[in-house]
Amino acid sequence: MKKLLLVFAVLGLLIACSDLEKEQQLKRVQQELKKLDQLSKKLEDPRLQEISTYKVNTIQTELKIKQNLYLDTINLELAQQLDAFKVMRRSIKPLMKQFQKIKVGIREEKTALKLLSQDIDQGRGERQRYNEFIQFEHNKVQQLAALTTDFERAKTQFFKDYKRLYPPVNALANQLVEKAARRR
Repeated sequence: MKKLLLVFAVLGLLIACSDLEKEQQLKRVQQELKKLDQLSKKLEDPRLQEISTYKVNTIQTELKIKQNLYLDTINLELAQQLDAFKVMRRSIKPLMKQFQKIKVGIREEKTALKLLSQDIDQGRGERQRYNEFIQFEHNKVQQLAALTTDFERAKTQFFKDYKRLYPPVNALANQLVEKAARRR
């Protein structure tokens, strides 16, 4: 009788511990989901909705300059400004690729974490490896956070460069078009 009572006590203790661990595991998964929500909010920027306008503006300006700029001497300051403008224009495509990659990554990670949460809640799969799975997903969230930080830095630099370079280069392009029109 004492052995049976001892077995029940041990089983009760194991069940209580597993429920405690289950709650902690679910809490950790929820924390990762919150981090993903924060990353999604960081990515929200209304200027990105108009990025195609920025791209078209820069391409048209560059085309105006290519078609109408005829220099007989080299102006180093102008050359540096035009080169920086070209670099800025070319950064749009990689910037948007990175943006899409992060958005897809966040969406996929949210799905993975929700499935993991369901598995933990229902006790499916390899229970002894839940902590390992949570750590793996945590590492993926950390990678997404690092990518988001890099993206934010690149986005800030792009808009700073656009604000600094586009107005004077566009004004130059328009002047060149006007001069070319007067010559005809």
